[in-house]
Amino acid sequence: MLEEITKRQLRLGLSTRKLAQQLDVSPTLLSLVLNNKRPTSSDLKRRIRRWLNTPMADGGHNHPNTVYKKFMTERASFVSVKTLRYYTEKLEPFILWCEMHEFADMTLIKRSTICAFLAYIRLGRRKHGNAPLNNGAIKLHHQTLKTLFNYTAETRSMQNEWINPVSAIKVKHGDAARTEYSDHELSVLMEIIERNNNQVLLLRNKALVTVLLNSALRVSELLSLQVSDVQKNGHLNVSGKGGKRRVVTVGTSGKIAIDKYLDLRSDSRGYMWTTLAGTRLTRKGLQQVFNHVKFKAPTAFPDGLYAHRFRHTSITRLLRARVLLRSVQRYAQAIDVDEAIAAIENISTVKTESTDNRLI
Repeated sequence: MLEEITKRQLRLGLSTRKLAQQLDVSPTLLSLVLNNKRPTSSDLKRRIRRWLNTPMADGGHNHPNTVYKKFMTERASFVSVKTLRYYTEKLEPFILWCEMHEFADMTLIKRSTICAFLAYIRLGRRKHGNAPLNNGAIKLHHQTLKTLFNYTAETRSMQNEWINPVSAIKVKHGDAARTEYSDHELSVLMEIIERNNNQVLLLRNKALVTVLLNSALRVSELLSLQVSDVQKNGHLNVSGKGGKRRVVTVGTSGKIAIDKYLDLRSDSRGYMWTTLAGTRLTRKGLQQVFNHVKFKAPTAFPDGLYAHRFRHTSITRLLRARVLLRSVQRYAQAIDVDEAIAAIENISTVKTESTDNRLI
């Protein structure tokens, strides 16, 4: 770790006092640690790790770190905290990589530079015991870099022939399968859910699955639903990514399932999906519901049983029913085009046991 600190200190041209200011520690203490005259405390180790993984280089108007900071400041005005964390996680490795290789102008970065970074990040950022990133993870870095360079073009003076260096790079789709649930899998799932001896949990889990299948909701959207979001006509007011609101329908079966569940619940306020103790159902709790089903039928779900697969199923069935792609995108709130294309490809490859395209 001391070698990494020294290398970066020299690269940034920092004195020991300036470095101590960035670490928020005493210059005397830092000097003793750097000269191996005092052991590094656990608190100082945490500060150093954070410093090593945070962009610090300063430069001109087009410097990668300057562009990145401006980008994050503007995004903070209209995206959620969760989205900001996502941008930070995906973009900071690139800014640090630019610092390490002394790239000081975003407008001069070429396609070969982006390819070299993606090859570097694929290996993983940790030196020991870190598995290489899969195609899906690389795709996320690719997409966020494309967004950052689009922002650079909008806010900086670019050469007339400038082309986003990320756009020309093709990255494979994620390794995760986007297979829809078969009719048999859905039948097994519902059959096991209906064996529950607790009527409240039975109706809750049945309503959960029906809403997931009929609405193409994300897990975060599902679990954030309030009872007040349910309309009398069976529509749901959903808070999506970035706090954007939209209305989705859950169909007749979804409305019936929700009504039965809410009629039996003792509390008609607060979050829609709750535990027996009255607390909000979490992601972990939702997965436990599916884990229980898999335990009862270990061979029934060869492609896995998880909440997001319902979204793939819903989107695939809408596309199979010849609903326009743009309409599906609006309904599911700006799904990634690659996700939709993959769903279209699955229509011709996935075998289902029924030709019925209606949602349950």
